[in-house]
Amino acid sequence: MSTPNDETVTTRNGNQISPTVEDESDSSERNVGPNSQAFTKVAIGALIGATLGGIAGALTNRSVVDRINTSVRGVGNTVRKTTAGIDETVKGVGDAVQSVAVGVNTTAKEINEAVRETAEGISGTVKSTVHTVQNTADEVQETVGSTVNTVKSVVEETTASANLAPEAEQATLYKLVPVTGNKPNA
Repeated sequence: MSTPNDETVTTRNGNQISPTVEDESDSSERNVGPNSQAFTKVAIGALIGATLGGIAGALTNRSVVDRINTSVRGVGNTVRKTTAGIDETVKGVGDAVQSVAVGVNTTAKEINEAVRETAEGISGTVKSTVHTVQNTADEVQETVGSTVNTVKSVVEETTASANLAPEAEQATLYKLVPVTGNKPNA
């Protein structure tokens, strides 16, 4: 055998071979070719064939087929029950939403009616109050007018009476003093 620095290596039986250093990229390039692709296709075909063969073999056994049918029916029943449950749940949610909407609508109508009645009550009270104040003002005005007319009448009568009375000419005014039996101390 020769040293690694030589270009060729001699084996024990005397054959000479050329040493090469292969890296991973070289080995992958060396394996790619028409023969390796054919081998890959054969390997994949064999795996598929073995799988299908295993399935076909299992399906020839009646007990295996019955278990598969039972499993498929179980899955189908589970899906059917689940969808029925979902349908019931959706219907329940729909009914609940409808019930809430009807309740909200009814409450809104009741609130609207209460507000309308309150507004009408307030309007009636305001109108009644305005009429009462207006009537009171009218009555006060009539009373004041009547009082003014009465005062005018009294003033006119007094003035007329004073004009009718004869004027006194220089009159003497006397003062009355009570006289008692006792004489005053002087």
